[in-house]
Amino acid sequence: MRRANRPAAIALGSRAADNHDDDDHTSAATTTTTTTTEDVRYLTYRPLSNLPTPPPTYKEPTASAIIGSADDDDSDCDCDDPSSSQAKFRGPAIHLVNLIPSSASLATASVPLVQSMLSRANLPLETVALAVCVLDSLDSRFARAWRLCCPLLLHPDAVPNKRHTLPPTPPLPRLVQQQQQQQQQQQQHIDSVRPELIILAALVIAAKFTEDPQQPTQFYCLRWGKALWSHCQLNATERCIMESLNYRIMPLCDEDYLADAMVDMQLAARQADDHGIREPSPPTSNPGSDDDDDVFVPGHSRSQTVAVVESTGSCLS
Repeated sequence: MRRANRPAAIALGSRAADNHDDDDHTSAATTTTTTTTEDVRYLTYRPLSNLPTPPPTYKEPTASAIIGSADDDDSDCDCDDPSSSQAKFRGPAIHLVNLIPSSASLATASVPLVQSMLSRANLPLETVALAVCVLDSLDSRFARAWRLCCPLLLHPDAVPNKRHTLPPTPPLPRLVQQQQQQQQQQQQHIDSVRPELIILAALVIAAKFTEDPQQPTQFYCLRWGKALWSHCQLNATERCIMESLNYRIMPLCDEDYLADAMVDMQLAARQADDHGIREPSPPTSNPGSDDDDDVFVPGHSRSQTVAVVESTGSCLS
C-alpha cells in the first residue's frame, strides 16, 4: 500500500480552500451589486404619464422646452420687437386666440398674454401646431361642458379667517351680507376665468403627447401660466378637451394637418404685420353629434385662419 505524498496533499487542499473563498467573495459581491441596482431602480422609478406616447416622429425635446428658461426675462421684452425672443411666437399666439370657441367665454383673450406663455414654454413649432389642431377639432359641445365643469377660484374675501386670536367681529346686517354674497357670486362667475386657459391646456396636452415631460400640473400653472389659473382648473380643462376629442390625438398628428397649421401661423403673423389689427373673428366649432359619440372628425380648416386678432394692452409676463 502506497502512502500519499503529504506535502502535495496539503498544498492541493489549500488551493481548493482558496478557490472556495474566492467563489464566496465573488458571489457576495454579485449579490451586493444586484441589491444596489435594485435599490437605485426603486428610488429612481417614475411612473408614466396618463397619455400615450407616439413613436418619435419629432426632434428630440430640448432641456429648455421641458424645464423652461431659467431666467424669466420676458417681462422686460417687447412683443412687437422683431429682435425679441417672443417675436417668433406672435403668429402662433394670434392663431391660437382665433381658435378659442366664441361661446366659451365672454371675455376677450389677450394675444400678448398667449405670446408670453408660448415664450415661457418654448415648445417646438410642431408641438404648437398640434395644439392648433387640438383646438381646431373641438366640437360645439365643448364650450358648454367647459363652462359647467371648470372650477372657480374663490375671492380672497370669501376665504374664512383661520386666525382665532383676533377678536370676533360683530355680525353684519342682513342686507350687507346679501350684497357681499352677490358680489362674490359675480366675481366667481365662469366669465371671470381668463379664456387663455383653454390654450394653455391644449399646449400641455400637445407637450405631453409628443415629449412626455412628466411634470406635475403645478409646474405648467406656475411656469407657463404665471399662476393665473389653479391646477384644478387646468386639469378640468384638459379633461374637457380630451372628452371633446374622444381621447383621440394620434389622428391629429397627420403631416398634412401639422403643415397646414404651421402655414396658417405664418399667415397670421404676416397679416398682422401687413394689414394691422382687425376685429376678432372666432371660428365655428366642428358640429358634434348627440346620436353618435364615436364620430370623430379631425383636421385643420384653412378657412378659420384668415382673421387676425390683437387685443389691447401691454405685454404680460
